[in-house]
Amino acid sequence: MHTRWRWVLFGLGAAVALAGPVAMLDGPWYAIVFGGLWLVMGGAVAWRGFAMGTRLTDEGIVSTDLEGRTVIPWCGIAAIEPVRRRNLIFFHTIAPVVRLRHRTETLTELSLLSIKKDSVPERTASQIKELQRALAVHRQNCPACGAQPKPLATGQGIVGRLRSRLRSLLRGNSDQSIVR
Repeated sequence: MHTRWRWVLFGLGAAVALAGPVAMLDGPWYAIVFGGLWLVMGGAVAWRGFAMGTRLTDEGIVSTDLEGRTVIPWCGIAAIEPVRRRNLIFFHTIAPVVRLRHRTETLTELSLLSIKKDSVPERTASQIKELQRALAVHRQNCPACGAQPKPLATGQGIVGRLRSRLRSLLRGNSDQSIVR
């Protein structure tokens, strides 16, 4: 799952990186230093911005944002739900949050600006449903999660059921006293 922020940050980083050599042209020594810094920082933002996104793998959710890469294992996830966050001063965003046993991980690269306070944007809701669906598929097939369905009892004939019922009725009565 990739967002529009990926392309916005890639474009901004590339523009800053391209402005670096322009600033260095025929300038004094500090123009060369600051132009080099712009080139390096813009290139880093463009590179990291292009790699942004969330991938679903067999091991778990791999979330890559500007700060780094986070791997959230499927077996550690308790729930996936939307949460309202406040960014900067005026803006509210709604982002998917992965609740683990002891902490929460916010998938910030999937956050969207929200005008309405009580509604989840359609795109965020579809991403949350996709993450919940992948979690359900994992839990069906993972023996480590402990979420395997219990095997059904094998069918017995009428004699086997009667014998089993009589054993269960008579088993508890043998050690009880008659006197109460």
